[in-house]
Amino acid sequence: MERKFHILFTLLFFGSSFLSVSHCSKQSDIILSQYEESLAIAKNSNRKLIVVFGADWCPDCRALEGIFREPEPKALLTQNFLILKVDVGRFDKNLSLNEKLGNPIENGIPALVVIDPTGKILTSTKGGEFSNASKMTKEQVLEYLYRL
Repeated sequence: MERKFHILFTLLFFGSSFLSVSHCSKQSDIILSQYEESLAIAKNSNRKLIVVFGADWCPDCRALEGIFREPEPKALLTQNFLILKVDVGRFDKNLSLNEKLGNPIENGIPALVVIDPTGKILTSTKGGEFSNASKMTKEQVLEYLYRL
């Protein structure tokens, strides 16, 4: 009886592990596909792509989003950039794209990666430059954007 329980437990464990891996794989495929589509659109429109890694629970992410919606930043972004928002959840989602782009979330979110129309990474906020966005002014964000 104990052996049957052990076999059943093993099957259930590996079965659930397979489902988790399958789900993660599909999730990473989706975000990588969205990234590739965004790169193609950026190239066709001759704009830079800004990949914004964040999460809805993050106050600094919401603050940066608010600044991006203000008239001057919004106009600058619309004219020169394409934005791809990437939800990292609790640092457990869409990590395949994070890894592909050099782990920009290592020192906090929001984290930005700016890519030129040819696909070359121009800059990344790997140092956590926007991880205190709730304390940043619109002018500080604009200064960063204008340098791009």
